[in-house]
Amino acid sequence: MARLDARRLDAWRSWQLDVRRLERRLDDGLREQWDISLAWFEVLAGLQRRRGRARPSDLADDLAIPPSSLSRRLDRLAEEGWVARQRVDGDRGDARAVVVELTATGRRLWREMNVTYRRLVQQQVAGRLDDEHISAIEAVVTALQPALGREDADAEDGTTGDTAGRDDWSPGTTR
Repeated sequence: MARLDARRLDAWRSWQLDVRRLERRLDDGLREQWDISLAWFEVLAGLQRRRGRARPSDLADDLAIPPSSLSRRLDRLAEEGWVARQRVDGDRGDARAVVVELTATGRRLWREMNVTYRRLVQQQVAGRLDDEHISAIEAVVTALQPALGREDADAEDGTTGDTAGRDDWSPGTTR
């Protein structure tokens, strides 16, 4: 195992800052066109990846955010009428036993917003990377999976990481 030296630390810091800058540009673009934050869009996209319905705990795991952060986002999205909470049958005694669903409005808006999101990703990221760059990123992400407890990510959700040609692809798609 390589030791943490100045080069590795600088590479980590650069990557971390650049990802934040790219996310900020995506956020700015979504806010400009849709008046929605990237964080809200990611919740809608996470629900879309789960066919429009998920338990909040599963969605929080998918998005790698604390449940309390997701809860606040879901509250706001529910106020807008984009998601709805539904009590799970058989768990009437547990107020936490709910699923969150995209409403018809939420689905429609996600589809429309996803066009903007994909355009922004193309402009800011994908259009600047050739196949060699993508392979390098994939190799780095794969190398980091065990440290993140994601070595079996493909087996969990049945995906292979291939998003080519998928109209439903959105942020957070696992490898």
